[in-house]
Amino acid sequence: MNSQRDTHNTKLKVRLHVLTPIHIGCDDVYEPTSFVIDENKNKLIEFDPFDFVNSLNDRQRQDFLRVCSGDNLLMIMKFINKNSFKQKGIEIDIPQYLVEHYKKILTLSSFDRKLIINQFKIEKTAYNPLTKLPYIPGSSLKGSIRTAYLSALANVKNITNWPGKADDLETKLLDRTEGREKMTTDPFRMIKVSDLFPLGNVKRKIVYAVNRKKEKNNTSTIVDKSGIYTIFETIQPETIFEGTIDINIPDERANILKPITAENLLLSIHKFYAKILNEETKILLEVFGIRHHAVLTCNAKFREKLKKSCFVIRIGKHSGAEAVTIEGNRKIRIKQGKNKPPLELDHATTIWFASDTPKPKSNSSLLPFGWAILEVVNA
Repeated sequence: MNSQRDTHNTKLKVRLHVLTPIHIGCDDVYEPTSFVIDENKNKLIEFDPFDFVNSLNDRQRQDFLRVCSGDNLLMIMKFINKNSFKQKGIEIDIPQYLVEHYKKILTLSSFDRKLIINQFKIEKTAYNPLTKLPYIPGSSLKGSIRTAYLSALANVKNITNWPGKADDLETKLLDRTEGREKMTTDPFRMIKVSDLFPLGNVKRKIVYAVNRKKEKNNTSTIVDKSGIYTIFETIQPETIFEGTIDINIPDERANILKPITAENLLLSIHKFYAKILNEETKILLEVFGIRHHAVLTCNAKFREKLKKSCFVIRIGKHSGAEAVTIEGNRKIRIKQGKNKPPLELDHATTIWFASDTPKPKSNSSLLPFGWAILEVVNA
């Protein structure tokens, strides 16, 4: 990458290459009354409820109103499944286990809240309300970038085991003014990250997120059989997003002591996340007996560009506590169970994986969340 002079603003055109499943929460879910599952295609099909109602003939519409008046979610789901064979909508890949789960629900004779609501909540990843396509919010990417840069500063200033508040640590690292001027003197105020929108086809899939302990256990291929899982939509590997990062140089009146340069920012991203990736790679191989998909893809597609125009990064839900905390100053709370006080460690003791089932019988198909390559295409 060509370095930029500190006296000039820098506008970077960037692409985010997804390496492992990414989910970015948006407080929205796939409602059971707005989708059906095509068991022949292994697809969830989300449709517009108004389009569905308009597709019904007069008799079907009357039947539907009668079903809805009973406020029985199960009966509504059964009616929609029976009468939506011509309905078009957004199609999303799903695992076979989810197909079976859905079929099981449709065979119920009475409403079961635990099975339908509690165990069938499917969280959406962040999406553009106009196109309905997933996107990467600029705020999410900027948060990942900020953590990496703060860790680089902590390393340079040799600050470890900070005893105070995290916000005070950031003030120390960024040389910003305390009090009311804290935000105006924060150098990250000059970093503008746009939302990133898909370049080409978006691969998406609904998966089960399962939690596993980072411990060896010779008696079982899967260490933790607690059954803890969630279901959500993910952006799949080989999807690419595009956007911009503006790195502006403040004038003297801004009182920002140490402006951020493009080169320092990008190299700090790679150094921080590449280290986490290497550590996770060892855990996956030693504990779970699997090779890291992100590393395989990096070596195959980006090896010659790493630290030049391509930089390892991690983003989204279940990225791991290490990826969202400042290196050398981590205080990660570990729950110890009922009536036991939590531990405070410098590392997480579990890892989340994307799985096709809530209780996988082997580790071979498990993928960690959140890994990507941030490529600067105008470097």
